[in-house]
Amino acid sequence: DLLTRCGFTPTLVDPEALISEYFNKFYDIAILDIQDTTESLICSIKKFIPRIVSFEDLGTGRNHTDILIDCNLAPSESKKLTFGTRTLFGTDYSVLHPDFADYHERPREFNASLQSVLITMGATDPQGLTLPLTQLLLKEKKDLKLTALTGHNTTSASQFDELASKFKSLNLVGPVSNMAKTLWEHEMVVCAGGVTLHEAIAVGTPGFVINQAEHQQSKARFVEDSGAAVNLGMGNKYNIEKLWETLSLGKTALESMSLKGKKLIDGRGVFRVTEAITELIKKC
Repeated sequence: DLLTRCGFTPTLVDPEALISEYFNKFYDIAILDIQDTTESLICSIKKFIPRIVSFEDLGTGRNHTDILIDCNLAPSESKKLTFGTRTLFGTDYSVLHPDFADYHERPREFNASLQSVLITMGATDPQGLTLPLTQLLLKEKKDLKLTALTGHNTTSASQFDELASKFKSLNLVGPVSNMAKTLWEHEMVVCAGGVTLHEAIAVGTPGFVINQAEHQQSKARFVEDSGAAVNLGMGNKYNIEKLWETLSLGKTALESMSLKGKKLIDGRGVFRVTEAITELIKKC
């Protein structure tokens, strides 16, 4: 629907189809979001499309793209790429909804002690961490205003409803339309180390990270080293003692983390990336 409203004609294709069947007319540019492309795949596409942009590609095909975008890699990593590939590496190129640039500019205020916490472990929550985290925080911190984003998780719906009936301080939210606003309204977020972590620090909400996948660990460590978040570890093996320590953080510590986060990500990465892609199209 979004593509149609913007004047594009979407075409669904069979993922098993031959490359040549994908491109039955001329395209100016291909934008890929495939983690591990091969050299043969990219070279096959280039027979039909003159320019290729790829997001977070770790495969050998990345060396044959025109632009490679990866906000999780340090700019110095560009030395490993071939001369013909332009790299947009680092947190300046974190692609977030335009709302985040707006909320990034809004001032933050924190209470003397932590008052509001958001729990969001992703729309699917693959390790089922949202419910036990919610139960734990409600048990130990009854004075907290707690919001749990349940996403598309319906398996624990009855248990969440039972908690909500017992604890008036618990707010249950399904999929949200304005994540920037939701994050900005809380003093702290417990989240995974994916896109939500970048969203949180963009609006100045200190993040406390429980990683859902191994590759998220390096991002969480980087953000922690920058002073903008706390890395609690992996999945169900997260450091619970470290979590309790973070819940006792006061105004000064939270403000410091908020400001350091905003220095890392300003929410304008989407504009930088679209500008680079637009420049590439003009060369076609």
